Amino acid sequence: MPPRLSSVLPWPVPMAGPRSTSGERAESQPPPVSPTLPPEWFHAHVATLWRIAARLGVRSAHVDDVLQEVFITAARRHAEVEAGKERAFLIATLVRVSLNHRRRAHLRHEVSEGEALDRHASAEPDAEGLLMRKQLRQRLDRALDSLSDEHRSVFVLYELEGLNVPEIAGLLRLPLGTAASRLGRARARFAEVAARLSKADDLPEDS
Repeated sequence: MPPRLSSVLPWPVPMAGPRSTSGERAESQPPPVSPTLPPEWFHAHVATLWRIAARLGVRSAHVDDVLQEVFITAARRHAEVEAGKERAFLIATLVRVSLNHRRRAHLRHEVSEGEALDRHASAEPDAEGLLMRKQLRQRLDRALDSLSDEHRSVFVLYELEGLNVPEIAGLLRLPLGTAASRLGRARARFAEVAARLSKADDLPEDS
């Protein structure tokens, strides 16, 4: 398994974080879907799904709509899902719905709003810390936006969600070699863009 890019990037980026956090979207309530959907599917996975959708480039104003579509699909098909595979089913559905949403809405070149994911990072963040996180988040979003949808999906699941390549291949229904190839290309592109952004940010301002 290749090492995470966090070990080689020219600037610190939150990679392979926890698969759920208590602060993200804590105020969310289950969407009005079929009562046949087990409520624990929502409560156990909504924070992770919200974060992944944002990382896939869905604007924060549209994430709830995407998640509702995911849970509607889950309500319709949950009886088909093998016990213990709920998370995999929801993530795979989310990736498909997110990519379809971005394509329909022509959002490829809009800046995603990943800053929302940092709002709960600290109960009393200092101004300098907030500025630093905002700058790093902007770099991350710009680097992610440089990836194709197919490469971005694999990259986000591996680098930001901590899944391994066989898991990703299974979720996205890809041959193992295809998943590994997409990850390699995505990592190379991301590292290239990250290095360029870092160098540009480090240039002295003209006097």
